[in-house]
Amino acid sequence: MSRLGAGDPGFAARDDEVWAVYSEVARSPHLKNRHAAVLLLMVSIVVVITTPSIAQDFPDDHFFSGADRPAGLKSLEGKAAPPLALDAWIGDETSLEDLRGKVVVVDFWATWCGPCMAAIPKNIELVEKHGKDGLAFIGVHDSRNGWDTADAVVSEKGINYPVARDADGASVKAYNLGFWPTYVVIDRQGVVRAAGLLPDKVGSVVETLLAEPGGGGGGTSGKAEFPIDWYVGGSKRLPGLARTEGRPAPEFKAEEWIGTPLEPDAMEGRVTVLRFVSPISRRVRTEMPAWRSTTERLAPQGVAFVGVCDHLADWKRMRSMFGEAGPPFPIARDLPPEEAGPPLGRLATTYGVRRWPTTVVIDRNGRVRAAGIEDARVAEVVGRLLAEPIETPAGDS
Repeated sequence: MSRLGAGDPGFAARDDEVWAVYSEVARSPHLKNRHAAVLLLMVSIVVVITTPSIAQDFPDDHFFSGADRPAGLKSLEGKAAPPLALDAWIGDETSLEDLRGKVVVVDFWATWCGPCMAAIPKNIELVEKHGKDGLAFIGVHDSRNGWDTADAVVSEKGINYPVARDADGASVKAYNLGFWPTYVVIDRQGVVRAAGLLPDKVGSVVETLLAEPGGGGGGTSGKAEFPIDWYVGGSKRLPGLARTEGRPAPEFKAEEWIGTPLEPDAMEGRVTVLRFVSPISRRVRTEMPAWRSTTERLAPQGVAFVGVCDHLADWKRMRSMFGEAGPPFPIARDLPPEEAGPPLGRLATTYGVRRWPTTVVIDRNGRVRAAGIEDARVAEVVGRLLAEPIETPAGDS
């Protein structure tokens, strides 16, 4: 049932492949024009941007068939979970959209499937353990056979999660299913993180995702901190951006600046807005006046604004964008990647940035709170964070 998809081998260029292309071009004695090399690199990066794939989050031994698991299942990972098409329910009817903000396990199963039946106690135990922590669980039954006995199985086994029937195999097709049971785990942003897990590995994957920032534990409701439509791309925003939220902001290092260089402690105790930019982006060029206005309005409230320019960009062109007025905020040139790293700069790589412009907001305690936020929502996010207290380290009076 596998089909060619953006995550299949040979279809989507990886960061290391793009870097290899750039390195080869840069060394070529026949190419003297550095801008042509950069242009070729940017064309290659478009492939990465339009087919967003991420490194595998979990080891091969967590999956049926290990490294040889079906490419169709693997291709789901790092992308928004396809909707489930379900036409009959035992238990409370729900949907993946309704469950956004929770970690969701989808178990494709059937009453005629021996391994499926054997795994049910583990499912029940997992829901009992983490149902209050932000976990949701749905059993999706085969549409062809066995549904007539599903009600009895739910009762006899004491299944504590909703069970539904696949609608004419539509969900099986959408998820590239090839065997039962198939476990798919979806994170709080609605992104598939693992597909084709072994039953005894589902729990550890769930606990890993519950521990990620954005809800679930810690007395929260399990919902993402900000509405998904506040982000560029909505539910399809790049997973690398989402994974930075709730974590300490990486150390900011730069050697070249446009405007007054930022002092090392300038972001301490302040809400900070990072704006990843490149002069090749028309949006960066056309939206800079609006960003000047935003900076002038919010900076007096104690907000730090910092630009991060793509390290491969034409630095002179970036500088010339501002004329005598200068930049609306200091702009640092991102450092080149570490040896053998991806082609993007160090900060861009750390934050999961793959396109320009991208805006990241950091709170006064130095944690990333919103990555890839829409321009129209920046002021509202900043306002919320300004209203929060600064945490006092334990032991300080």
